[in-house]
Amino acid sequence: MFRADRLAERRKQHKLTQEQLAFKVNLTKAAISNYEKGRSAPPHETLAALVDALQTNADYLLDLSDYPDSNYAASGQPSSNQTKQPEANEPQPDSGVYIAYLGGPPEEMDEEEAEHLKRELEMFRAFKEKRRKERESHNGMEK
Repeated sequence: MFRADRLAERRKQHKLTQEQLAFKVNLTKAAISNYEKGRSAPPHETLAALVDALQTNADYLLDLSDYPDSNYAASGQPSSNQTKQPEANEPQPDSGVYIAYLGGPPEEMDEEEAEHLKRELEMFRAFKEKRRKERESHNGMEK
């Protein structure tokens, strides 16, 4: 469930007005206001843009995590190389090997973390593609 209060909180922490945030994510001030008042929830692409602009994570805005920083996963565990490394005698997941490179040494992930990362990446890629198309159509109209 989308947490309107957390969106407003993060926006204020970044010292942004609704209008400034709207500009950053290519929306209207009214859309941001509606999200913050809980009148509507942003679609996935917009959520990805808000996550990026507010340097947070979707899980925090969706009330799946209590950690607002972008380097925390739904489990509440840091998703960077700060996580506990498995002991040599601990069983490893047999559903596949998942490794992340986050500015440090490779780190194994469990399947749940890999799925979360995959969803976040898909949302980000969809957002980037949408922005690219919007820029192309805007540039085409200027000519």
